[in-house]
Amino acid sequence: MNYKNYISNRAQRLMGSLGKQTSVPIEGLINLGSGTPDFLPPQYVLDAMQEAVASGRIQYTAWTGIPELRNAIAEKLKTENGINIDPNSQLIVTSGAQEALMVTLMTLLDDGDNVITPSPHYDEYSRDAKILGGELIPVATTRESNFTIDVADLEAAITDRTKGIIVVTPNNPTGTVLPESVLQDIAQLAIEKDLLVVSDEIYEYYVFDDHKHISMSTLPNMAERTITINSFSKSFGMTGLRLGYIAAPSEIVEAMLPFHHAMMVCANSVTQWGGVAVMSESREWFSEKLAEYDRRRKLWMQTLDEIGLPYGEPQGAYYVFIDIRPTGLTSQEFVNRARTEARLVFQPGTIGGGAGEGFIRGALTKGSPEFEEGLDRFKDFVGGLLS
Repeated sequence: MNYKNYISNRAQRLMGSLGKQTSVPIEGLINLGSGTPDFLPPQYVLDAMQEAVASGRIQYTAWTGIPELRNAIAEKLKTENGINIDPNSQLIVTSGAQEALMVTLMTLLDDGDNVITPSPHYDEYSRDAKILGGELIPVATTRESNFTIDVADLEAAITDRTKGIIVVTPNNPTGTVLPESVLQDIAQLAIEKDLLVVSDEIYEYYVFDDHKHISMSTLPNMAERTITINSFSKSFGMTGLRLGYIAAPSEIVEAMLPFHHAMMVCANSVTQWGGVAVMSESREWFSEKLAEYDRRRKLWMQTLDEIGLPYGEPQGAYYVFIDIRPTGLTSQEFVNRARTEARLVFQPGTIGGGAGEGFIRGALTKGSPEFEEGLDRFKDFVGGLLS
């Protein structure tokens, strides 16, 4: 039977974009490129979810989420980010940032429209834009600038079909934290060109050294043209529980609701009560997690310095973007050989667009002692390639 006759053109142009989803298992693999944090949320979050189940709070909620969670998110945005929103008209609780991203682009893009973003970037942005008949226009950055965008390059990429600029800081996969001066330049460009800004802030708590996360919406005249996406996945170790949110002007939120309802109706009701619990307590518990990630970050940098491989300075998120061009291998060749020869798993830099060719994404998300063993394997593997 020729199933291709039944598969939409939309689906066909996306087939294969996720890569091979099955592979021959290799014993003893260590994943040094994973985007999943290796810690659980605090126990009181799990207790709150169990209580929600026990008390029967498992029905549909309001499309936008339970009032208790919306109010907690609004208070968090005000006190931590400096963003003032109406929780009743400017907020949607979503099933993670992944749904928030799709809902946002469904709301913004018609066939032929585009959004622009620095590259390397998270690959789902390209996929979602393509699903919708639009386009993500990547604007290349370089290791020499630590993958910080030149706003003049963003401006040069704007077309008469550009709807907005996507900003991800701290960044996946590069670990770059954009400085306030660059964010101000992007904001000024958006105002001058009458564009929206989609600000993906899911790694906001992962910042190192003296770097600082700044929310785009807080810059002058940007609240009215910023869509903020955030998630509980990275910040609270709740990846599989699927909880995130969108904060945006009320007119945009109203336009988003039919897409959100069509896909999810509402975010998981039980998980929302876990979100209320985690938002109601101090984040002191996270300090220990961040300190451990910083320790791993420094071990990664020490290892790379010893080997002699260049890399972008990992300023935030939990990634290290490693320049493997000295090995003479492409990103995919390096990843394939690392898997079979060293039993190490990485993401090729090309998952984030063409500017990532010649790089791989390392991560800080593997616990000890496997993390240290993985670094030792990496050192031996690359040493063999460079000898």
